[in-house]
Amino acid sequence: MSGNTTDFARVVTGFLTDYLPLQRGYSKNTILSYRDALKLFIVFLTEEKEIQLSRFTMSGFNRILVVEFLEWCRASGASVSTANQRLAALKSFASYAQIERIDYMAPLQDVQGIRSRKTEEKEISFLNVDQMTLLINRPDVNTRSGLRHRTALTLLYDSGCRVQELCDIRIGDVNTGSSPTVKLHGKGDKYRTVVISEGTGGLLKEYISRQRIGSLQNQPLIVNRTGRKMSRDGVQYMIDKYVREIRVENKAFPEHVHCHQFRHSKAMHMLAAGINIVYIRDFLGHEDISTTQIYSRADNRLKNEAINALAPKLAAKTDFPDWRTDQDLLGFLNSFR
Repeated sequence: MSGNTTDFARVVTGFLTDYLPLQRGYSKNTILSYRDALKLFIVFLTEEKEIQLSRFTMSGFNRILVVEFLEWCRASGASVSTANQRLAALKSFASYAQIERIDYMAPLQDVQGIRSRKTEEKEISFLNVDQMTLLINRPDVNTRSGLRHRTALTLLYDSGCRVQELCDIRIGDVNTGSSPTVKLHGKGDKYRTVVISEGTGGLLKEYISRQRIGSLQNQPLIVNRTGRKMSRDGVQYMIDKYVREIRVENKAFPEHVHCHQFRHSKAMHMLAAGINIVYIRDFLGHEDISTTQIYSRADNRLKNEAINALAPKLAAKTDFPDWRTDQDLLGFLNSFR
């Protein structure tokens, strides 16, 4: 490497030529696998992020960039297993950098905290807009229990809250003014305030005026028929009741709807509406955007399935260029054998 190379280039050199083969004693195949992961990371930097490699330093190697790289890999067709292998290589690279320079220790600790994904990621289960509309409107608001149930189901969907967060909402957490909001008590004693629709705000106002008027501000908003705080099982029982009613008339409606599917459905509908995933992360109360991105991947799968179903059959196989043949771009790493 020349004398004016960046610290990133120098760390890569030491990682591949000294740390992996000499200090760790890794096999040639493992070293080549890690080298290829770094090659692909550089392709991501230069092509996707449009970063000049000659100016990229270790200060730019951080958790956000690595998570974006992993998402780029998956969007490009990499399996969960392959993405995990790329992550393992970059975490090993970060470990070496922390050994080499103490000032890298703290910034790179966040990279070490990135968790690999389970190789069999569960499919996101959600209702489409028509199905959700049918379900939350099923309770009869002209009855006492129906109004209470309609309010609970509507709020569960519109706020995107977890079922326990719904049960924990107090009367004082609700704002039914011109810009209605609800304060949610999330995991780890963390709070967030989310915007709800005017329609949901109006429904809440009606419910409170009819059934919770005179209650203290710290009293639970959603109660059962005995007036006690609604439980998670109570919410699920409510959902099951209306699903059964709908299926009497419509056998195509999903037979099993879990309360958490309301949250999944809200996230998927927001994504389909073009809402930025960072806003969706904050709305759902996720600490790490990688948690929220499961919805983005599910949405991409649905789009790909639709596109593939409509795509014309190719008459002949097409030969696409291989990024490994771009010697100008990858010359930086190709000297490492």
